[in-house]
Amino acid sequence: MTLTRAVIILAALPLAACSRPAGGPSASASPSPDAMDAARPLPSPVPEIVARVNGQPIGIRQILPMAKTELERLPEAERDQKKPEVLRRALQEYIDRELLLQEALARGLHADSSRVEWSYDQLRQGHADEAAWKDFLARQGLDGQSFKAELRAQHTVAALLEQEVQAWPVPDEEARAAFAANPGGFGPPDAKSPPAFEAVRGEVEAVLRQEKREEIHAALLARLRARARIETYL
Repeated sequence: MTLTRAVIILAALPLAACSRPAGGPSASASPSPDAMDAARPLPSPVPEIVARVNGQPIGIRQILPMAKTELERLPEAERDQKKPEVLRRALQEYIDRELLLQEALARGLHADSSRVEWSYDQLRQGHADEAAWKDFLARQGLDGQSFKAELRAQHTVAALLEQEVQAWPVPDEEARAAFAANPGGFGPPDAKSPPAFEAVRGEVEAVLRQEKREEIHAALLARLRARARIETYL
């Protein structure tokens, strides 16, 4: 999963018509997503609540946009066969997102309101007028306020991931090795000679942190999963 994925444009999936009200899981809860047989048939009817993360419910409609996007990339003849696997993969991605959001809020992190508004405006501009925009949101079972709430959640997660990257302690030996491999790549570009390591240590560490972003994000998610209570009903 790409944790820094772009904002998902929400859309409906016909499978939603099969869902039923929450009333307990339709399959036994599974705290081990890796053990799931992703291709097995979906429960019938599909439950309205498909997972809980530390007690927080995840509804079928929350994962449909990701599933629909992936299904539309497949040949039409394969979609019905692949639907269980795609839907379960979308659920696992949403569980990861929920774990990250819960951690961000626990740390007191919040989205930058100006960035949320900017993202909203950029998406809004893709529709001809207010009526078209409201119609688009209504088809997803959303309104402007709930759509902004989703954008805010995604920006909050992004803030957590960036905090984790910046807090990663760069091992001294890795920093020195990176510098030794390309001393001329640091410091002023027009310098006549390579700088001393200590003069550009911060720059070297910043480069290494960016190179390690995905590893840092994966390690954070592994820690969150290890201590979380995750139940899946799909």
